[in-house]
Amino acid sequence: MRLKTSLLQEPKHKELVSCVGWTTADELYSCSEDHQILKWNLLTSETNLVVKLPEEIYPIDLHWFPKIVGGKKQNQTEIFVLTSTDGKFHLTSKIGRVEKSVEAHKGAVLAGRWNYDGTALITGKDYRDIRYIHTYRHTGK
Repeated sequence: MRLKTSLLQEPKHKELVSCVGWTTADELYSCSEDHQILKWNLLTSETNLVVKLPEEIYPIDLHWFPKIVGGKKQNQTEIFVLTSTDGKFHLTSKIGRVEKSVEAHKGAVLAGRWNYDGTALITGKDYRDIRYIHTYRHTGK
């Protein structure tokens, strides 16, 4: 396997980049301790600020809501789960709007993942603390 790598001449984030997530083969989002969510277009090499998060939200992990379930494309609004050091996970839209914040753990939420059909979400903290959240299918409302 050959990997092609490239480096930016100047960094876009000002602090530690804690998580990245692909939306398509050519687009990804990144979150940083500088409270910024950036969108990267790999075809045009453009990087755009999606949103500056509130100062109390330090992102740790992100995971996009599944686009394809059972071979069929979802019609739901594009949304991702963003975990943070404040013990919450935040359901966030593609344009950076925090739709809902949920207290999940005491202390940092280190990981958050949707299941393959988007009906459940699991979050994890340190030392064997895992929470399972059954969800209703996201309708964008």
